[in-house]
Amino acid sequence: MRGLGVRGRLLDAALLGTVVVCCAVFIVWPIVCIVAQGLVPSEGLAGVWGVLSSSAGLLANSAFVGVLSAVLSTVVGLAVALVITFGSRPWSSVTSGLVAVSMISPPFVASLAYIELFGRRGLITHGLLGLSISPYGWWGVVLMQSLFFAAINVMLITSVLGRVDRSAVQAALDLGAPMGHVFLDVIMPLLRPALSVCLLLTFVRSISDYGTPVVIGGSFETIATEIYVRVVGYVDLRAAAVLNGLLFVVSGVVFVFFRRFDARDGAAGSKTLDAGVRPRAGEAGFALKGPLGVCAHLVCALFSGFLVVLYLTIVHSAFTKGMGWSAPFTLDQLTHLVKFDLGALWHSGVYALAAAAISTALGALVAYYAHRRRALFSLLLDFVATVPYTLPGICLGLGYILAFNAAPLELVGTDVIIVAVLAAKQLTISSRAFSSALAQVPVELDLAARDLGASDPQVLGDVLLPNLLPAVGVSLVNGFSSAMVSYSAVLFLITPGHKTAVFQLFDALSGGKYGDAAMISLALIVVTTLVNVIFYQLLLGRRRSRVSGTLGAL
Repeated sequence: MRGLGVRGRLLDAALLGTVVVCCAVFIVWPIVCIVAQGLVPSEGLAGVWGVLSSSAGLLANSAFVGVLSAVLSTVVGLAVALVITFGSRPWSSVTSGLVAVSMISPPFVASLAYIELFGRRGLITHGLLGLSISPYGWWGVVLMQSLFFAAINVMLITSVLGRVDRSAVQAALDLGAPMGHVFLDVIMPLLRPALSVCLLLTFVRSISDYGTPVVIGGSFETIATEIYVRVVGYVDLRAAAVLNGLLFVVSGVVFVFFRRFDARDGAAGSKTLDAGVRPRAGEAGFALKGPLGVCAHLVCALFSGFLVVLYLTIVHSAFTKGMGWSAPFTLDQLTHLVKFDLGALWHSGVYALAAAAISTALGALVAYYAHRRRALFSLLLDFVATVPYTLPGICLGLGYILAFNAAPLELVGTDVIIVAVLAAKQLTISSRAFSSALAQVPVELDLAARDLGASDPQVLGDVLLPNLLPAVGVSLVNGFSSAMVSYSAVLFLITPGHKTAVFQLFDALSGGKYGDAAMISLALIVVTTLVNVIFYQLLLGRRRSRVSGTLGAL
């Protein structure tokens, strides 16, 4: 028994040490390298000021697009979330399905469909209206970013709406309050923290988005495109590091507000958890009526209609030759995919699976030591694990180049660095999923197991883990889906021998090969959907059997 106790403590120390070392090497060290490269240049502060002043116009462009995209995507997200929560069941299910599919779509799908529909030879502008107008400019960037980011906002707002206390809404209605007043005075105050989080996170994602401005921005440039030009065009890592440092500062400020609003959201949710604001069948309750209902349904219909048209356009482009309604059917794009792009698709799948597995394992350990065990430096560990989510992907990728281009960890040009940056980027969501799941498991289970002689690793593996399978599923699905379509984080790390499907998609789109780009998009969506279904089926089946076994043993 004594030997088992010693081995348990050694294993516990090894697990904690692994988490600390991984976070220090793959999160903290790249950020330190950016600061050292960009904010401590040989020219001093004058050099920093010179880079920033020469990029003032680009900063203004990024802020302008970021603000508009944040506001528009949050408004769309709120309207769609209201319809999903309070709309009819069939309408709600269809909209939820479209939102789920859009979340696993590659980042350039919306831009590709936008060009196909509204380009100079677009199906709508030229095919239906006979116009030949340029689709490129800041308005296209704002529109596409808003639609692409709105899906995540829908999920965030819907989750908060699901925790609003139905009895509070019903009490206001029983007292004679109109539907509009119930929405403004009861529901909206609970939604404000979530709406603030949506605004902040969308703003950060917008200013760090590189692909959309490059594809449909035309001559409109942003700070993210300038970073790419500085690295690839001028090999000016110092200037790129300065601009990345600026994005990092913005992300840090956003992180502070994010934690503040997230805490408010959690406090509001903890009071009303499991209540559910949607009326039960046959029960009178809040309904989307009046001007609010008309506006919400109209926005939701436009959003859903655009998504349907978007995916139909992708399918049309993938199996036709050329553009226009009369384009002939062809399998050339499918043949090209099989001949030239299956290798990149294979790389994407392998990298995504490895990143999902690593981020899930590390996320579970971070949540266990930071939130369950309250280990030493748990607050710092939680902060470090949260940083990659708020840090722009392009910033993290540049940090990896600076940190791992020389001994003792020379990883640039290898598969390891790609998997590492993808896993680090997904660590935040993974640790949050496990923290939420652990909060629902009674602490008394840990104490009972320890009283029976179980070591801490045995408590984690044999007692807690069987109750965390839903969190494992969420982490794996999110990690795999996000890694499959990740672009900005690995933008500077991909080499010709390690190209992923998203890079092949971007190359085809940049080269005007819209049919090939559409076929790669379809392949990515199909593969990601299939793997997600497999994850869900396997984990749900295991969950039933293992939970039953654990309860029986206890």
